[in-house]
Amino acid sequence: MNASDAGFLTHLEALRQVLWRSVAAVGVLLVPGFFAAPEVLGFLVRFTCPPDFKLNYFTPMEPLIVQLKLGLFLAVVAAMPVILRQAARFVAPALYEHERRAAGRAVAAATLLFLAGAAVGLFLVVPLMMKFSAAYASESLAPVIGIGSFVNLVGLLALSFGVMFQLPVVMVLLVRCGVVEVGTLKRSRPLAVTVIFILAALLTPPDVVSQLLLGVPTWLLFEAALLVAARCSPRNPPPEEPPPARSAVPERTAAAVAEESPENDAETALDAVYRESYRKKRRKNRRFGMINGHYRTKRGGKK
Repeated sequence: MNASDAGFLTHLEALRQVLWRSVAAVGVLLVPGFFAAPEVLGFLVRFTCPPDFKLNYFTPMEPLIVQLKLGLFLAVVAAMPVILRQAARFVAPALYEHERRAAGRAVAAATLLFLAGAAVGLFLVVPLMMKFSAAYASESLAPVIGIGSFVNLVGLLALSFGVMFQLPVVMVLLVRCGVVEVGTLKRSRPLAVTVIFILAALLTPPDVVSQLLLGVPTWLLFEAALLVAARCSPRNPPPEEPPPARSAVPERTAAAVAEESPENDAETALDAVYRESYRKKRRKNRRFGMINGHYRTKRGGKK
C-alpha cells in the first residue's frame, strides 16, 4: 500500500468516525424526542393555530408515524451541536492554528444561528401562514388539515430557516481562511441576492409570503456578514510551513503507526497521520495554487 492509498483510507476512517458519532447522538436523543413529540405538537397547535383548531388523521397509523417523524426532528435539532462539532473535528487536521480557532468559534455561532432561524420559522412564519389559510374559511368552505401535512410544514420551515441562517458563518469562515476576499463577495452581491431568493423559493411552500420571510432576513444576514468578514479578514497570509527535512529513516505508513500505538492511543495516531496527509496537500496547494484569493504566477507574483 503506497502513501496515497494510506492517506485516502485514513480520511475514510476519520469520516466514518464522524458519521457514526453524529448518527449515535441522534439515535440516543430519538427516544426522549419520541415521548416529547405529543407535548411539542400540542404546544405548536396552541401557539400557531386559531382557537378551537383540531388536526385530523386519515389513516390508522398516521399518528404514530407523525410522532416518530416529529421525534426525529427534535432529536436532530438537539444533536445539532454534536453534529457541527464533529464536522469541525473532521476538517481540523487540514487547518492551521488560526483557522482552527476560527472554526471553534464558528461552531458556536452556527448553533445559535440555527436555533434562531428555526425559532423564526416556527413562531413567526407558521402562525402567519395558518392565519392566512384560516382567512379562506367560510360556511361553504371548511379547512380540514391533516396532522401529517401540519408537521411536514412545520419541519420544512424550521429546517429551511435554520439552514439558510448558516450563511454568515460560511462567509466569515471563507474570508478568515483566505479562500475568498471580501471585495469578491461585495462584487458578487447581485448574484448572491439572486441565489438567496431562488433558494428561498425552493425551500419554502409555494407562496410569496413565506419566500419573502425567508429571503429578506437571509439577505440582511448576508450584508451583516460582509461587515463582520471585513473585520475578520487576515491582514497578512499565514507563513508557509517548511517542507519536512529528509532523513535516512523511511516514512511510516498509517498501518505502521496504528500497529506501534497502544489501543488507547489509536485515535491519536490516526489524527497524526490524518493531519500530516492533509498538511502535505495544503503545502502543495499553497506552493502552486491560491493564497488569500490570489493565484501565483511562475515568477512568484500574484494575479
